[in-house]
Amino acid sequence: MLSSPSPRPRSLSLLRAPSMERHLVRRATAAFAAGLALLGVPGLGSDVRSVLGVPTAQATIVERVVAVVADKAILLSDLLQRARPFQMQVYGSVPEGASRNAALSQLYKQLIEKLVDEELQGREAARANISVTSQEIEAAIERVAKQNDVTVEQLFEEAQKNGLSLAEYRQEIRRQLLDAKMLNLRVQGRMRIGEDDMRATYRRLVQEERRRLDFRAAWIRLQIPPGGGSEAVAQVKETAAQLSARARSGGDFAELARRYSSDASTKNQGGLLATMRVGELPAEVDNVLLGMEVGEVTAPLRQGDAWLVLKLVERAEGQIPDYEKAKPQLQSRVYGEKMEQTRRQWLDSLRKRTHVEIRL
Repeated sequence: MLSSPSPRPRSLSLLRAPSMERHLVRRATAAFAAGLALLGVPGLGSDVRSVLGVPTAQATIVERVVAVVADKAILLSDLLQRARPFQMQVYGSVPEGASRNAALSQLYKQLIEKLVDEELQGREAARANISVTSQEIEAAIERVAKQNDVTVEQLFEEAQKNGLSLAEYRQEIRRQLLDAKMLNLRVQGRMRIGEDDMRATYRRLVQEERRRLDFRAAWIRLQIPPGGGSEAVAQVKETAAQLSARARSGGDFAELARRYSSDASTKNQGGLLATMRVGELPAEVDNVLLGMEVGEVTAPLRQGDAWLVLKLVERAEGQIPDYEKAKPQLQSRVYGEKMEQTRRQWLDSLRKRTHVEIRL
């Protein structure tokens, strides 16, 4: 049997999402912070040059255009500058050779898409006369320092220690503030969040958590007679349906299993299976159990040469609270997710109206 977990308050951390401003600023600063320790790369290395198609025999980097957005060229040097915080993460975690080249290639593809998005957004900002002032940048830096419980001076020291210039850091903050302003202008008004959205997200989060939790089920397995044909299959299914109905209406599932199950290895234990996790049973059975609460009984399920009726006996306690308690944090999370979806749709619409050519 599963051990009973000690009582503890359920966590809201899986549901939380930052406010709109914090979401937008942190989306970049989190990436920046993750890359701080990875900076100060001494040269590109031959595998980086080969991934980007630069001749390795050359001692200097040959400039080239890696993308075009309308009449604006995005250069290889632009890409490499933005890649710098993340290259060493690849170097430190992926062995040299084909795997590293593939990881670097994926990194550059993702970054070039981001550079294209930023150019599209920048062009829209210019049309709308949207800009970011130096005062707004400094205020944002102060907020980032406060959120990370450090002083602005310590934040700058950390950036410089890891090879990132203050100008580059300020430029990253500027990009994200512009992103926030454009989202407020073009995206936020399209946002619609309803009860169905929140309940759907809640169900998804619960099922994602349940995939990591131990559970225990019991079953009644009814063997289909070999060579019995469709009539025998239907008869066994009908028996399974009757047993399911009896269990659902209060019948003793264990007693029904002992009396009717054809699985000799479990029937004497009332059909009780071993403790397991998702992935140990057939996928269709797992999917049904994921959606069940403890004590519920399934309708008949066909599995190979048998019909099954299952009962969810136990599941380890999860950390996600019930829906009503989670609702405030859940609303913030759903807002953040829908905002990002709407942002992506908006940027995709800009791409359709603008000549975009990726040459990487």
